[in-house]
Amino acid sequence: MAGLLVKSNQSDLLNRLTLGREAALESHSSEHWSRAVSLGLPGPKHEDWKYTPLDRLYSLDLSASNYASLSQSGVDKLKLPLDAYVLTFVDGEFRPSLSQMDDINFKITPLTDEHKQALPLAISGEFFLHLTEALNPSGVLVEIPSNLSVEKPIYLLSIASQGERGMSHVRNHLKLNTGSSACIIEHHVTLDEPYCDNNPEGKGHLVGSRLTMDVADNSQLVHYKIINGQKKQCHFGHNDIHAGRDTRICSQTFLLSGALTRHHTSARLDGENSDLFINSLSLPSNDQIYDTRTYLEHNASHCNSEQIHKIIAQDQSKAVFNGLIKVAKHAIKTDGQMDNHNLLLNDGAEVNTKPQLEIYADDVKCSHGTTTGSLSKEQLFYLGTRGIDSQTAEQMITLAFAGELTEVIGIPEIKENVFNAVSEKLGERNQ
Repeated sequence: MAGLLVKSNQSDLLNRLTLGREAALESHSSEHWSRAVSLGLPGPKHEDWKYTPLDRLYSLDLSASNYASLSQSGVDKLKLPLDAYVLTFVDGEFRPSLSQMDDINFKITPLTDEHKQALPLAISGEFFLHLTEALNPSGVLVEIPSNLSVEKPIYLLSIASQGERGMSHVRNHLKLNTGSSACIIEHHVTLDEPYCDNNPEGKGHLVGSRLTMDVADNSQLVHYKIINGQKKQCHFGHNDIHAGRDTRICSQTFLLSGALTRHHTSARLDGENSDLFINSLSLPSNDQIYDTRTYLEHNASHCNSEQIHKIIAQDQSKAVFNGLIKVAKHAIKTDGQMDNHNLLLNDGAEVNTKPQLEIYADDVKCSHGTTTGSLSKEQLFYLGTRGIDSQTAEQMITLAFAGELTEVIGIPEIKENVFNAVSEKLGERNQ
């Protein structure tokens, strides 16, 4: 009976996603829609979804609600106080009137169906990636000219206005031409205050996000993604990174809120002598489920990659980490490192981790490792002997655990946002 119920729920959700949308799709979107429908919603029998149940999706009201009226002052309250070029998206739709693009020296153009057709295929596709590709209303192509260093961050602010129902999908592409450099920030928020539910009866909404990054030879990119949404939202994110020769790229993702959050970072190192750093921090609490996935192809020689992924899980929450480094036959002198460290603050918290290596080349240096544990009794005892109460001691140890990732954030406003999220979630635990 349970199996039949799951199948029925999956079919019903797919029908609700389909209703009234298929006829309006352009050719690129239609192709992705067909792939999504062909794949169908994943279930517990899919290996990649074994520990990430989708039950919460089935109760969502996906019908569109009336969009909230949003002024510039409203946007200013939601965004980080950054000196940046701000591109604002409301329910996935680019809003130039709510953006700040004065004196830009790079190109911003609508991401048309023709542009999308010319982009590389997804490095590691799955149902929700195709869903976002099919249903995003409008996106932008951000192109950095050759040999240009963009002085201020490019801030992609994505606002979900529907709040308690509906869904939104945002899809953008960043192209760095030869010898250029830039910092790009993805920030996902809702009109509800982060970490605060104004309507306890609301069921939440569905958010899909996708950013692809094409980094040409001799270019440098710093990328941040922060998910600060409503407690009840379900967020499925996908980032693809294509790297040329002699590139240096750092991508950091912070999963800070949401009932069900799953994020993929996929990358291909296709040119020699490139360095790639991928970090993530996940903070599930209560009964939240957070899933972090990385897929990295080393397709050229003399490239280095480093990954650090940390999870702080509390209450009855669940978290997943799944990472794969794949080294092609000709990618000699590869150095690929992947570490996953997990801190469980309660007996009921759960983490499932699966780091993987596929190596088809000789003369490489690759490793992966994972650790999972609770707060150190020795450290707590030591701090207690110094007159520090247990609650403060727990907070100090947890913040120090997260500090390896937060301290390397190069933008103070992002560092403060992440630090406050950690502190606030720890505060909820001690209430």
